[in-house]
Amino acid sequence: MNKLLKPMEKVKMMYLLKVFLLVSILYNCQSDSGDLVVNNGNGDLTIVKVTSLPSEVDETSGLINFDGRIITHNDSSGEPSLYELNTETGEVMRKVTISDIENIDMEDIAQDDDYIYLCDIGNNSNTRDNQAIYKISKADYLIKDEVTAQKISISYQEQTDFTRTNKETNFDAEAVVNIDDALFLFTKNWGDNQTAVYRIPKEAGVYSLSKIDSFDIKGLITGADYNAETQTVLLTGYLDFNTFVVSLTNFSKSNPLGGRIEKKSINVSGSIQIEGVAANPDGSYYLSAEAVSGFSAILYKLTFQ
Repeated sequence: MNKLLKPMEKVKMMYLLKVFLLVSILYNCQSDSGDLVVNNGNGDLTIVKVTSLPSEVDETSGLINFDGRIITHNDSSGEPSLYELNTETGEVMRKVTISDIENIDMEDIAQDDDYIYLCDIGNNSNTRDNQAIYKISKADYLIKDEVTAQKISISYQEQTDFTRTNKETNFDAEAVVNIDDALFLFTKNWGDNQTAVYRIPKEAGVYSLSKIDSFDIKGLITGADYNAETQTVLLTGYLDFNTFVVSLTNFSKSNPLGGRIEKKSINVSGSIQIEGVAANPDGSYYLSAEAVSGFSAILYKLTFQ
């Protein structure tokens, strides 16, 4: 009897040991922020080219869908202007200039019911202490070709060193979303390939931001939008010329990095410099990519199956 039990006990112990090791590995892969799921295929999503974009928006860096109006802007080499795009032809149908500001490094755009938020937040060299978000009335935008803006000035409490670097900083940013009564900024960490999230009040003023959370996303985040219908934040990014999207779901409204974090690689046939993200009512997204050597700026459409 004992001779039969001993082998069975060994099998049982080996099984329990394997379960323990598996649980330990999974636990150690978790972040305090959220649960990361990596999907290296794109079988449950499709991304297609919608149209090429004209040279007027070669450096398209942000994107919103405002009641069917697809609006973009250029980054540091462009005017402080908003451009409405024809999604069939790519043509710029309308330009609205913000008259009282300068484009230092505008990297994203967000919106709520009443305002457009144009985000001058680029900080590749680590030297900036004058980042700003410009708050533009939608009522003005709809009827004027030249508008003014309220200013939300921001800085990072954690940034104490402003020594110039060559894309080594963790205080660059290109992605901002609106969720209810606040804006949330996701950093583009050249130094460690993580992303941190900061909450920004939407009232004009001067704010020193404190990090809410961070996550080892293993890449550089370049754009974002929030779909209120599906309660999903979609981030775009890249690493080593490989592009990806990240879906943030099941989070509390106080911390977008606190829920499920799903990263998926995407393959595109044109420019991979995707920086603009606009959520559509049907759950799909428009993505815009800057012009790069050999490729014009492009508008893509991303659809989840």
